[in-house]
Formats: sequence, C-alpha cells, structure tokens
Amino acid sequence: MHPIESGDAKRRIPFAERVTCSVDDAVIVSGIGRSTLYKLMRSGALESTKTGDRRLVRVESLLKLLEPSTAKVAA
Repeated sequence: MHPIESGDAKRRIPFAERVTCSVDDAVIVSGIGRSTLYKLMRSGALESTKTGDRRLVRVESLLKLLEPSTAKVAA
C-alpha cells in the first residue's frame, strides 16, 4: 500500500504503521465505499473512534478486514 502524508509533507508514515486514518483515507486505500465503511463501523466489523466531530478508522482493524480470510466474512 502507498504511504499517505501525515502532518508535515516531508515526513511520510507508511499506512500500515499508522494507528488511525480518516474515513476518506480508508476509502482510498481499501476501495470500499463510504456508506459500506460506515455500515461496517456500525456493525462492529470495523473499529473506529470519534474525536470531536471527526471519525477515525483504526488501521489495524481495516487491514484485518481486508485480509483474504476475513474479506469473505465481511462481504
């Protein structure tokens, strides 16, 4: 997966090393639509947290969801 800029544009953190990402980043990286991501978050299949008005997706949970063994279950 490609690195997504975080904070200072000169410093990039590889996506898999991040703790959380925005819903928009999760859409780009996973190819899953926003509505489906929100459904997965509501069902508990995808872990997320809310900070103020911002919803953040737990990267570890997203990557686990995308693993071949779990992707069939989530679909």
